[in-house]
Amino acid sequence: MKILKIEVLCEVVRLYTDFSGAVVVRENVPTIGKKPGRTLSVINAAAENGVITIPRMGGTNDRLYSAFTVYQNGEEAEGVRYVTDIAPEVQWDVSDYPTPPVIKVFGGSREFRASLNIRQGLMNVNLPNLMTVFPGEDTIAHEYNGRTYYFRKEAVAGVDRAVGNVEMMTMILLNSPRLFGSTKEKALLEACIHPGFDWESEDAFISAFDMQTEEGQGYFGAFVDFLAQRYTKPGNEWGHLAGFIVSNEVCSQYVWGNAGEMPVEQYVREYTQALRMAWLAGRRYCSHFRAYISLDQYWDGACHNPRFPLRYYPGRRVIELLNENATRDGNFGWGVAYHPYPEDLSYPDFWNDRAPNFTFSTPKITFKNMEMLEAFLSQEDYLYNGAARRIVFSEQGFNSRNGELQRLTEKQAEAGYVLAYLKARKMKTVDLFTHHSYIDNPHEFGLNLGVFRYDPEKPDHKGEPKPIFNSVKAMDTPEEAAAVEKARAFIGEDLFDYLLDPPVQYGDRDKSQDNAFGA
Repeated sequence: MKILKIEVLCEVVRLYTDFSGAVVVRENVPTIGKKPGRTLSVINAAAENGVITIPRMGGTNDRLYSAFTVYQNGEEAEGVRYVTDIAPEVQWDVSDYPTPPVIKVFGGSREFRASLNIRQGLMNVNLPNLMTVFPGEDTIAHEYNGRTYYFRKEAVAGVDRAVGNVEMMTMILLNSPRLFGSTKEKALLEACIHPGFDWESEDAFISAFDMQTEEGQGYFGAFVDFLAQRYTKPGNEWGHLAGFIVSNEVCSQYVWGNAGEMPVEQYVREYTQALRMAWLAGRRYCSHFRAYISLDQYWDGACHNPRFPLRYYPGRRVIELLNENATRDGNFGWGVAYHPYPEDLSYPDFWNDRAPNFTFSTPKITFKNMEMLEAFLSQEDYLYNGAARRIVFSEQGFNSRNGELQRLTEKQAEAGYVLAYLKARKMKTVDLFTHHSYIDNPHEFGLNLGVFRYDPEKPDHKGEPKPIFNSVKAMDTPEEAAAVEKARAFIGEDLFDYLLDPPVQYGDRDKSQDNAFGA
């Protein structure tokens, strides 16, 4: 006795089963904890030809987000618990994903991006910057599941401008009480910050989204629903939102998605729910909407700080658990937002990285072996509707050092961008490839990741272009061939060609098969 899939239509929810007869459907709030969330309704129904049909709305509650359990003769049915499918009749945009001809993403003005043939963008959107618990003339009211939530007009106007600056936008959703424009509104933070957030840790820059409490989950649900509704409607005045990246580098959660010390299994279970809700919010309005998990470069058996296994997790383990959770409870179209920096962020010459190899058990995935992520996600157990998971390279860059190594490392960055971009473009499942920083940031842990130097004397701090700018500008233009020839000569023809078409191995590492370039 099993629930196979759950589909939402305009007026009803359909639960597809492998049995028939009288049933009881219990609906719960989808919070994640030791006990199921609060029961919203208990419905007597019937599986007719294997299909259970119930109203979509339960009073003011939209059952799109609910958790379902089905019983027959007192026995609980196995299978999915959450909505897996949204009928096209529900969505106002049923078009295909608007794949731009160029995967390059970069900062700057609309005119500047247009000069580089850049069609899409990335932006951070922080819940404690956008929302407030207090209504007023300076807020926008938004109804979500029978409750009114409030968004700050000034902050929303900033998002409007950013989304309208490109043809399509992918948003990075954050929950930072301290950074990214947080108003530090006490009542809001009490409602939306994860209950386990370590307020004493100076390194806890961002909180995980709260999936444990109904209050916190409600704020997150309103957050994603507001953004999806506002920016996916065809013909809206602001631009098009194509996807959400939920939080940042969650495998290093204690810094970038803090929920306090927590076993990886529990953390990923909560995170899966947030990612699912973000995907459902987008798909409610737009059939091609995508949602991505954010990971740093640490992969199999490696993490940012192995001394603290309840704070930092290997990326591969996080992905494995996410896939298990989604497959068990109701699969959905999650993808991966990866950050394949060089193994040492201080040095841009990733072709000399030593940790990465070309197997699934590589300790790190950097620019050198970025193809391994696509290979891993193309395994049959990871497919979604028969297709491999989508990838965005949403944060990465090439540092240039100060002092005696500045000139050399700037040349390495110039060549490195070309090779990394070619590798990403050659992959079949990549939606975008960004460069992390537009201008060097003097507060970014001593790194110079911009393509323009920082100039404190200028209002926009934009100084002279660094050599890497020539590479960014050249790719996907008639100047590309010359840039490739220059980069190939700098890196070395044999090594450049080898890394452009590396020996991807679909499996874990056989140490006896190490090779000169891939060890």
